[in-house]
Amino acid sequence: MLKFVVGLFESKGIAEDAINRLRYEGVPEGNIFPMQIHETAPLPAAVSPAIEALSVDPLVVGNVRETFAPFIRNGETAVFVRAHSEDEIDLAVGTIRQYAPIKIRVVSGGEGAPLGHDIL
Repeated sequence: MLKFVVGLFESKGIAEDAINRLRYEGVPEGNIFPMQIHETAPLPAAVSPAIEALSVDPLVVGNVRETFAPFIRNGETAVFVRAHSEDEIDLAVGTIRQYAPIKIRVVSGGEGAPLGHDIL
């Protein structure tokens, strides 16, 4: 089971605090992917390798962008956390929740899997 917990934060600084806490809680560096989002900007070139490294269906990122579109104003940052078990999902959700995210969504990473569900 491959899923992603996606938290959307008002600023890059808050997202970085959440990322540091995720690392402290034992989430491997390779399972955490930040992405600063702008309302009209395309995916930044610097983030493309990290997104490609996720090796998931492109619908996952597209679906996340559509889901969070109403909340995007300028400079919001999404944090993707790769999770392989329910315990890892619970850890990521609990940790992200501590930093007052705008939204939390769990997204399935497999082809043909349901796209995801909102936590917050």
